[in-house]
Order: sequence, then C-alpha cells, then structure tokens
Amino acid sequence: MATLHLHTPWASDITLVPNCFLDRHMLQANGEFVKIYLYLLRCAPDSLPSLSMLADKMSCTERDILRAVRYWEKEGLLLLGLDAEQKISDISFIYPENTPKSTVPPAEDTADLSAGPGPESPGTGPVQGESADPAGPPPETALSADKISRLKENEDIIQLLYIAEQYLARPLTVTDTNKILYFYEGLGFNAELIEFLIEHCVSKNHRSIRYIEKVALSWAEHGITSVAAAKDEARQYSKTYYTIFRALGIQNRNPVKSEMEMMDCWMQKWGFTMELILEACKRTVLQTGNGSFVYTDKILKKWHAEKIRHITDLEAADAEHKSQAAKKAPKKVQNKFNDYPHRDYDFDQIKKSMFEQ
Repeated sequence: MATLHLHTPWASDITLVPNCFLDRHMLQANGEFVKIYLYLLRCAPDSLPSLSMLADKMSCTERDILRAVRYWEKEGLLLLGLDAEQKISDISFIYPENTPKSTVPPAEDTADLSAGPGPESPGTGPVQGESADPAGPPPETALSADKISRLKENEDIIQLLYIAEQYLARPLTVTDTNKILYFYEGLGFNAELIEFLIEHCVSKNHRSIRYIEKVALSWAEHGITSVAAAKDEARQYSKTYYTIFRALGIQNRNPVKSEMEMMDCWMQKWGFTMELILEACKRTVLQTGNGSFVYTDKILKKWHAEKIRHITDLEAADAEHKSQAAKKAPKKVQNKFNDYPHRDYDFDQIKKSMFEQ
C-alpha cells in the first residue's frame, strides 16, 4: 500500500481535539473508532507508511481501520482521497463545528470490531480492501479530493448544495455531497437538473441519497440531460401507475407508497413490459375478483423467477404448461361392460322382414 498522507487545519506541534467532537460525536461512537481517530489526529500532518502499519501499531486489523475511517467520513469529520487504484491515499480532517449530529444507528456504531465487518452502510462507496456493491454505482463515482475541492469553489455548486440541504431538510453528509458532485461531474447533469432531481425524489417522499442516485443513473441511461426531458419522463412514469390502477379496477384514489414501490420494482428492478404487467393484472382480477396488488406481485415474482420478461415469453410458458398438464392427465379407463365388439343392426330391415312373414 502507498504512503498515507494526513492533512489537518491545526498546528503540528500539538494535538487539538475540538469540544464539538467530544460533545456530539465521541459519546455515541465505538471506542475503537474514537481511538483510531485520535491517533490519526496525533499523526497529522505527517505521513504514515500504510494503513497496515497503523493496524499493527494499534493491535487491530486493517479492516478495523477501514471501518473506522469510513465511519468518520460518514460523520463528516474526515475526507478520504483515493488514488488511481481506488485505494485510500489521503485523509483530511474537517473541523466539526458545523457537522450534523450522528445519524448512524447505535447498533452499528457499537458493533464489536472483532466480529468482522458489518453490512454495507447506505450511502457509502467501496473502500480499499472491500469490493463494491454489484448493484450500486459504477466505480467512477469516487472523485478525487482535489476534484471535490475545485468543484466546491464553483458558485453553481455552492448554491446547489445549499438548495439540496433545504429539500432534504438536514445538513449534507460527506457522502451526500460527493454523490451530488458526481451527478454534476460524472453524469454531466447541470445544476438546474440536479435541483429538479432532488425536488422530484423528495416530492415522492424519498430523501435517501441512494434512491436519488438510482433515479439519476436511470435518467443518464435514458439520455435525459435537461429539466424538460426529466419532466416528460416523470409525467410518463406517473401515467403508468394509473394505467396499472385501471387494469386492476382501482379508481378514485392515488397510489400509496407501498403500491408505488411494488410498481417501481415491476418496471425498473424486474424490467417487465407494460403489456406483461397488464396481463398479470387481468389474471389477478379473474382469479380473485378484485384488484389485489399482493396477488399481482406474486404472479410477477413467479414470472421473474422463470425469467419471463415479455408477452411472447409468457405465451411460450403457457403452451409448455398446457403440454405438461396434458401429459400428466390420467388416461381414460374403458368400462369393462363395453369391452366387447359392438354389432350394428339395421332395425328398419328387421321390421320389414317381420311384416313379410
């Protein structure tokens, strides 16, 4: 591992620990995390040969160090810089005076480090020694510390970050900021489009940066680069909700959150065509006599497991099902009473012969 550079805004001959850190961050954090933070602070602004050396010195594992610095990054107290190999090369301390109080659940904060790493925390990207979430953002979402610093000097970005805080109704974490900067720099969205993106997600009661990122990546995939195009996409997407509602016979109300999440899953996560979704709705009504979202979800979940994505796939599956059912159907058993050769009689001829006699 390359040399690790530490940066601090304080003098190098003393170790200053701001009272804000002691009052608002230290009391909630895992003791090992606090110890690692304080020792890194003591080492700054010098350099460390590597994180593995630090782990040896503190009698813990390198993974423990990684979890600690990730935690403090999420708390807004550290800024991690990555090298070309996506490994941590710089750690910059951030003065904690205006940073938000911890938003991490206590169960995660106080996890036993000796038990190994916990589940990936929402909103955090991959760090050295850990693989990226395959369903998460591409590796290029990680911007260098220099790039982030330059972007934060942009007047449009300064205004955008302020507006984002108002929409999200909370101070932005480092992860929030980095994601927004990636939308601007990595996806090529302008500030106006990013503002509409956040507004659009918040209007649907989604304030998670992970959800906002999924919408942003979907827009980028569909070539949406303007607010007008995004509004058209949003209007079209809303129409699909009511199309499904009509197919289930639901009228005079708007979809609730759980229903929208189901429909989002059908269309986005599972990738079903509208024709196939409407067919599932039709079968739901025929089977249950009402518009049950749960029943429709069961149908589509089964089709998803069977890799059915289009109506042609369903027709082939139905034909196969009928063929298998016909093979399994019991054969017709011939009645023993009828198990003899049948004779054919000409009753008219018999009557005629009787009268002739």
